[in-house]
Amino acid sequence: MTSKQKQLLFTIILIVILFYADPVYAGPGGTVAKAFFKTWWGKTILALLTIIFLPLIIYMKTVEFFAVRKAKKELFKIGMINKDFSWLNLEKNVNNVFTRVYQAWNKEDMKEVSEYVNHWYWQNQQSVHLDQWKSENLKNVCRLESIKKIKPLYLEISDDENFEGSKIAFSITANVEDYLIDRDTKRPVKGKRGFNDEEKIWIMEYTEGKWLLDDIRDGDLSLQFAKLKNIIPEDLGNQVLNRT
Repeated sequence: MTSKQKQLLFTIILIVILFYADPVYAGPGGTVAKAFFKTWWGKTILALLTIIFLPLIIYMKTVEFFAVRKAKKELFKIGMINKDFSWLNLEKNVNNVFTRVYQAWNKEDMKEVSEYVNHWYWQNQQSVHLDQWKSENLKNVCRLESIKKIKPLYLEISDDENFEGSKIAFSITANVEDYLIDRDTKRPVKGKRGFNDEEKIWIMEYTEGKWLLDDIRDGDLSLQFAKLKNIIPEDLGNQVLNRT
């Protein structure tokens, strides 16, 4: 394929995506996803893009693999001091918060999960997204089928004796159903019915001995988080030795 043919191919792909992409308001976090890739044409183009960008995809997966392995290694050491950071306990807590937030979001009442979400964040999501959609006579149907993967990508561990204020960025892939409907007609106005795998970055903060949701970012940022250098207290090794 000549360079001109390649340019033409990319131009066609971009035009198709720009003109036929259907924006969908996603669930918790209120970010915007594209429903285009759920159509037959979307899946075909996605397969083509996967082939074209295969080397980049392999690079991204490799970077994320080593980031997750490094994060779990650090969490193992921290978990010896504070069990809330041990991977099994941490994964269980993240799973619990994720499930509860989706349930509350579907009920349009983030106050239900106020003890699992930072105060500012749940109020912001309630007013900026859920209440706004109510005023427009819309409802975000958002159902969680299952959580597929929870991966720690990046750590910011505080110097506090009990690691209060520490933050961890997780890549979470879940099978969810997500679309907007008109409250009167019950018909979808954005997105489509049906469950699909979605990836999001959930940032959790350790506050007063509990893991709270601090922010939600788009899954496309996973590589950026994976490339960040973990922030770990310099004396962590000594703390581990003192506890053993």
